[in-house]
Amino acid sequence: MSFFKGLAGMQELTKKDLAPAIQKLQDQLVSKNVAVNIAEQLCNSVGASLEGIKPGSFSSVSRLVRSAMTDALTRLLTPKQSIDILSQAKSVKKNEKRPFVIVFCGVNGVGKSTSLAKVCFYLQQQGLVVHLAACDTFRSGAVEQLRTHARCLQAELHEQGYNKDAASVAKYAITKAAKSNADVVLIDTAGRMQDNEPLMRSLAKLISVNSPDRIFFVGEALVGNDAVDQLTKFD
Repeated sequence: MSFFKGLAGMQELTKKDLAPAIQKLQDQLVSKNVAVNIAEQLCNSVGASLEGIKPGSFSSVSRLVRSAMTDALTRLLTPKQSIDILSQAKSVKKNEKRPFVIVFCGVNGVGKSTSLAKVCFYLQQQGLVVHLAACDTFRSGAVEQLRTHARCLQAELHEQGYNKDAASVAKYAITKAAKSNADVVLIDTAGRMQDNEPLMRSLAKLISVNSPDRIFFVGEALVGNDAVDQLTKFD
């Protein structure tokens, strides 16, 4: 916030007054691995919020900047559409008489299986019957990991071991879950880097064959701009 120290005591902030501080703030954000277009959006929003304000002391300016930044971040991060998987799952079960299917995907080691277990627990707490599908047939230990989650959650697990076609395993799990009158099927997939074409084709096949209702990309916040590249290629 020291960039804005020179604004304290001014009569009324103009775009020209704010420009140097806003540019320094943008440069600082970019240096911290914030994407350039996001940094630009944030800073433009902060600048627009501060124009016309009559600042007092530096502490007053600092509060104004923090408030403007909070508002800008809230607008930027608020989803354009709400995703209520509980309502959607209930609707699909009621109207289509089949389980709601969610696929979890992402790169290696970001917590897909753990995220899947958390979603499973949440849905169970809401009274839904959830089945799990072990479709990471590539990584050693993946099936055992999901088996542990399933045991702790008391959820039925559909597995066929390793070196199997993931799309077929998922299809089998969905079919069995439908016959058991389950409400939701959560599908775990192998972690893969976005430039690993064979594994990406395998994921594309799983999605094409099984037409899941939702695909959840699990990413790591610490990767910075690389998350955009990951998400774009997974999409």
